[in-house]
Amino acid sequence: TGPAPGGRSGGRDDEGGPATASGGRAGGKDDTGATASTPGGRTGGKADTGATASAGAAGGKADTGATAAAAKTGADSASGVSKGGGGSAIRQAILAEAEKYIGARPYESPPKIPNSFDCSGFVNYIYTLAAQMPLSTSSSGYASIGTKIDFKDAQPGDVLVFVSTPGGTKLDHVAILYKKSDTGELRGSQVIHAVSIAVQSAAVKGSSTSPGIVISELGKRGDGVWQNEYFLSRYVYTKRFID
Repeated sequence: TGPAPGGRSGGRDDEGGPATASGGRAGGKDDTGATASTPGGRTGGKADTGATASAGAAGGKADTGATAAAAKTGADSASGVSKGGGGSAIRQAILAEAEKYIGARPYESPPKIPNSFDCSGFVNYIYTLAAQMPLSTSSSGYASIGTKIDFKDAQPGDVLVFVSTPGGTKLDHVAILYKKSDTGELRGSQVIHAVSIAVQSAAVKGSSTSPGIVISELGKRGDGVWQNEYFLSRYVYTKRFID
């Protein structure tokens, strides 16, 4: 069914990180363990726009992903990644699983999944747990998997892909769409993702520490809050893996 959640499949790490990775790249040592440990349920509240929530990792795996996992149907001929049916249940399971990590795991590249994440490692881990659908553990890998769609057709749970510089071509970041804006536009929509200290320093005024897993509102402005023109200006397309 594809690599375990911590497995890396090659390619350069996200956001300019080194090519060596701890998650078991093809031919490399897997120092995260053969079976990824499962996060506990959140004990804190959900993050509001651009903030970190207090989220704990205690107890066993929530059962949100168990039902959704059963809904895989044929292979997407364009991607080689199995596409899930029963989309609504799987999408809900993906978001519920991702929420457990808000504020509870740091960013690290290469990551030590599930104790730390980079952006693509987080997306891959959540999809693998909640939908039994391993994706890619490098941002560049999203160029060749899934179905490319316009943002107007995007739904929560789809994967947004970003480049390293505005107008550039190097895929450098991925995030899970959490909530579309009231207008249905990219600006004002929210994503849940793993963010590095370097990116946070550029995107967030006065930031000095890495937030790890956060919900960000794209394009939100204001003193002391997420100023995500950074991500808004680097968005290139959305990839769909769920019918």
